[in-house]
Amino acid sequence: MIGRRLFAAALLLALLSYPPQWYPISLRLQLTEWFGAAGFRALPSSVEAIATEAEEFCPPDPEAWRDRQSIEGVEIGASASCVADNPFAVAAFVRGTNNVDQATLLKSGLTADAVVKGRDLDGDGDPDEIHIRLEVAELNGGSALVAGPVTQYEIAPGIRPGLWVFAPKFTGMAVENFGSRRARRSLRLPSPAIRIEQGDKVRITLENTHYMPHTLHLHGADHGFVDVSGEGNDGVPLTSEIPVMPGDARTYELSPRQAGTMFYHCHVQPHVHVMMGLQGLFIIEENRPDNWLQTMNIGAGLVRAPSRSTREDFDREYDLHYLDLDKQLGERIQRYNDPRLITRSMHRDYDITDSTVDYFTLNGRSFPYTFRESLLVGKDDERIKLRVVNGGAKGIALHTHGHKFTVTHRDGVELPEISRTPQDVLWLATTQRADLALELVNDGLHAYGPRHLAVS
Repeated sequence: MIGRRLFAAALLLALLSYPPQWYPISLRLQLTEWFGAAGFRALPSSVEAIATEAEEFCPPDPEAWRDRQSIEGVEIGASASCVADNPFAVAAFVRGTNNVDQATLLKSGLTADAVVKGRDLDGDGDPDEIHIRLEVAELNGGSALVAGPVTQYEIAPGIRPGLWVFAPKFTGMAVENFGSRRARRSLRLPSPAIRIEQGDKVRITLENTHYMPHTLHLHGADHGFVDVSGEGNDGVPLTSEIPVMPGDARTYELSPRQAGTMFYHCHVQPHVHVMMGLQGLFIIEENRPDNWLQTMNIGAGLVRAPSRSTREDFDREYDLHYLDLDKQLGERIQRYNDPRLITRSMHRDYDITDSTVDYFTLNGRSFPYTFRESLLVGKDDERIKLRVVNGGAKGIALHTHGHKFTVTHRDGVELPEISRTPQDVLWLATTQRADLALELVNDGLHAYGPRHLAVS
């Protein structure tokens, strides 16, 4: 008898300690009927909004960066967005920073070795030897000298999460000037989209200007696990190589045989470094004669000097880079100024399984700044190419309001014509890429009428 009572008591205790959310729904409904619903729990109190001054919707453009122009023989398309790329940097990325005159190079803000373009190895009229140099920059980090973040970059008014990004090799300072803490215009999220041509001999040197070790992994791109000298060439620590330590540099080599939209990122503690912003689109264009590429597209968005292979089939091309951010992760570089404490906090204390998504960005901006520079703009009957990557921690559904698109490539692989159908929602898993063909034909299928296009 005593044994039965002990068993019943143990069973009752087990049931009481069992999380209610694990009960079968039928049992939960029965318990609610018997005992009533659980007590009301008030929502957390609101956080007081940050006081900010009203901004102009479209900032001034005194240097006419948004205008269509020709620089160094490079035809640079107009940008309808309020915030446009530096056209002199676009020209330097196309011609090579070693092949433009000093005035253009100075206006681009790039070093002479940022993107070096060499010989035309196959005689088709464009360079096939490309040497790209990348640095690592911190945005909205902490400082022991001043209160608040430094090298400031806002994803939305007053919102400055801690970020790390790959960046082209710039001259001068990371900030606008000596009296400012704002990051220079070209230093931003996301890391630049990189374009090379199928069959090019490409070298990418990572100059680690940061206080943590980093690597470069070319996700999905055709490259050797080791280079010709036997050194690691894959960017995965320990299995391929030792990470690039602060102040050091490493050159990665590839000559890709397959074209497609790929991805690059740091592979050191990837659950932290990748989600801090060390990721970008890596695009391998199809080989065409006289195919001069815009090797970098800073901030993604409109490709103002599209390739010959793109111009064959499309009127415009956009790079779309989605990234979600965990506020608690970014705050860790603002809390300390000692690399040892930051490393311990991020690599040991941060629990990725307990992460939350607090900010959602498209091409480095959140609403309402997305209306300034993340818009897709086209004309009636145009055909637009979209290269999309989900760099976030969770899957997303991309929807084009009032328009349908066709998926032509997934993860850099062309889809057969028979499998391509018009659609207006696309599911993208983490790090997945897709190429979309968007036709602005007002036929009731591809477009529902002369209206604005919105992407969500």
